[in-house]
Amino acid sequence: MKKTFYILFFINLISITAFSQKKISCKVLNASTKKPVTYATVMLKKINRGTHADLNGKFEIPIKYKNTGTIRISSIGYITKEVKLSQLKNNGVNIINLSTANNKLDEVIVKTSRKKKRKLLGIQIVKRAIKNIMDNYPTEPHSYIGYYRDYQQPVGDSYQKNRKSKEEIKYLNVHEAIIESFDNGFDSDKLKDKKNQSLLYNYKTNTKFIQDSTLTIPYDNKSKKYSESVYITPLGGNELNILNLTNTIRNYNKMSFSFSNIFNKDFASNHKFKVKRVIFLDATPLYEITFSSIQDKTSYEYNAFGSIYISKQDFAIHKINYNLFYRNKKNHQYSVTVEYTPKKDKMYLNYITFNNFFEASNGYYFKIDKTYFNSKYKIFKVYFSRQAALESIDKRNFKIYYKNERLKVTDVSSFEGSYRIFNVFIDKKSINKIEFEKEKNNPNYSSYFTFEITKVKDLDGHEIDKRASIKINQYREFFVQETFENKILPNQNKFIDKNAPLSKAKITTLQLEHDYWLNTPLKSSKN
Repeated sequence: MKKTFYILFFINLISITAFSQKKISCKVLNASTKKPVTYATVMLKKINRGTHADLNGKFEIPIKYKNTGTIRISSIGYITKEVKLSQLKNNGVNIINLSTANNKLDEVIVKTSRKKKRKLLGIQIVKRAIKNIMDNYPTEPHSYIGYYRDYQQPVGDSYQKNRKSKEEIKYLNVHEAIIESFDNGFDSDKLKDKKNQSLLYNYKTNTKFIQDSTLTIPYDNKSKKYSESVYITPLGGNELNILNLTNTIRNYNKMSFSFSNIFNKDFASNHKFKVKRVIFLDATPLYEITFSSIQDKTSYEYNAFGSIYISKQDFAIHKINYNLFYRNKKNHQYSVTVEYTPKKDKMYLNYITFNNFFEASNGYYFKIDKTYFNSKYKIFKVYFSRQAALESIDKRNFKIYYKNERLKVTDVSSFEGSYRIFNVFIDKKSINKIEFEKEKNNPNYSSYFTFEITKVKDLDGHEIDKRASIKINQYREFFVQETFENKILPNQNKFIDKNAPLSKAKITTLQLEHDYWLNTPLKSSKN
């Protein structure tokens, strides 16, 4: 039986604020493969505040820290590296290589009542980790200040070709914010508890990247914007709420996403597990366990794959990556990655990123821009959005109706040699029908005309009104820059409305000794 899976979406509105600060740009690579180290943690020593590398291993640090600052770069499976900012260049992208740790396939054993040793299976490790959640994560109030962003990335080059861009287009509709998220503890409901609130310290629409409103329209799951075989729930809420909901560890006893479902009840039973190896985070050994969905649970419509990293010492979940595909197609329907990091005896959020795939009919296509009637010469002028191929211009392709009655087109010619503007001539009987002198002061006059133009093509061969289907990945991400243990909710009234977009939230002045910064995606470079 065909099943649907659940994702919650909200399209945010746009707000613009000013924010600028000179930064040192870096990129973290695997020393051996030279591939990006995705979401590596970057912390400034002494002040214990930092950022994260993005999907391409890139990050930025304010230049004000250069003379005295040292960054500590860490990631699961790599040897932590310290770099003095004074050694880095101000311009261009600094390459930082991380070496892999001494990861190995380790014998996982447990003693039975008869004192015989046997291997501990992946599912046993996972079940124990879930059982230990309330012991390993904070139940006391705490908060995170971090960098939030949402953006879109075209899949393939169809969007680039559609816009006739010579440069690769990597980011669209980029929105950024600095947010403090207050959490009343793992024994509270993250979304509903009144003590779980957030403050907005900075918000901006990044106009350095393309803002395409045709890709931020609501999902209709039919023709305009859709994700194949997905059930879009009507739940409201803002972008941050939706991102928080996909944190299956924090919401371990609530519905998160298919097929993790209710994590402490369904995750173990919906998947099969395999211990791949023991991997290290500094001196901490972690089980790297791969998993895949059980077809009896997901049907043959879907396949889910991922990895979960669990401490050998206390069975704390450090990281989970979950990817769901529809009918083995190349592009995943969604992907969730959540990472927690130890601080003293508890695990605190490090980052969360949620990525979903969708297709949309793009608005940047060959079409009519505007039309108007030239009363002096008794002709219609038609303006196209792009230059038209002259060989496709034929009077038979131009149909004009006045009050649903067709006018006779006698000729079509370019206006002063322009390939975008064309004169459309009609016969005298048609001129009389439109009664221009009688109707010219009528404010509804223009609505009496209908233009139907077919088979006309632009210079690249795109036919008029044929919308290209654009494939897009949508990202929402939150990267913690500083964690505050035992911090209670402040008494004030500027909390983010959970049912309104972030662009509508009130900005709270951040009065702290040190600042927090936006880790804006870096544009393409030779590095």
